Amino acid sequence: MVEVNLEPLIALLRKHRDLDLSGYSKSTLGRRITYFMGLNKISSIDELGRRLAEDDLLFQEFLDKLTINVTEFFRDPPFWEKLTELLKSLPSNRIKSWSAGCSIGCEPYSLAMVFLEHKVFHEPIWATDFDKGALERAKAGVYTQNEIRNVPQRYMKYFTEEDGNYRVHPRIKALVRFEQHNLLQDDFPVSEMDLILCRNVVIYFGHDVHEYLWQKFAKALKPGGILFVGASEIIFDPGKYGLSLISHGFYRRR
Repeated sequence: MVEVNLEPLIALLRKHRDLDLSGYSKSTLGRRITYFMGLNKISSIDELGRRLAEDDLLFQEFLDKLTINVTEFFRDPPFWEKLTELLKSLPSNRIKSWSAGCSIGCEPYSLAMVFLEHKVFHEPIWATDFDKGALERAKAGVYTQNEIRNVPQRYMKYFTEEDGNYRVHPRIKALVRFEQHNLLQDDFPVSEMDLILCRNVVIYFGHDVHEYLWQKFAKALKPGGILFVGASEIIFDPGKYGLSLISHGFYRRR
């Protein structure tokens, strides 16, 4: 891929669409933009910027391609088994949880199933993403065979099969509150959360943003609260954020 200067496009989107992409990994951003331009037969960054500023439908398509919505229920099953073990160690009797970067909803619905199956008292799960299209699909709660492939048999009772797809049971949907939220621009809660799940999201940002996000997530947790990250995400020197490593993928607020 030929390297292009993305700064004018980033500035234009910030001005006209209130979308700040400055924190994203430039290599990842460049690949996705190049792919999007090819799909839409757009020949230059200048043309892309003009069209994104003027065309709402193209802008939404751009967001859909830009965000990473490759997800599934109970992704990395052993980690979910570990999470189930750790729930008893959380600081509150009524757990307050946040699924950050929830995409199409597989993660918060997985958590809701765990809570219900294990009779865990909890507040409605706050599930956020900045992609409106992904949130709409999350609220619909209908998934493909591939997206439910890791669901343990004991949890399949929370789905209804419909024409080869699988609909989440209304009882599970009622446990999750979806909301648009931009991790780089919007406020975080402070010392409110017992459990935060942000899995396979931070790796797509530039390294300078990693520290910012780990710090914000740490401050959003209550003392004793747990941050659950992706299998390929490691927080180096967690102590400087007030976190300690529990086991791979799990950190506790001191």
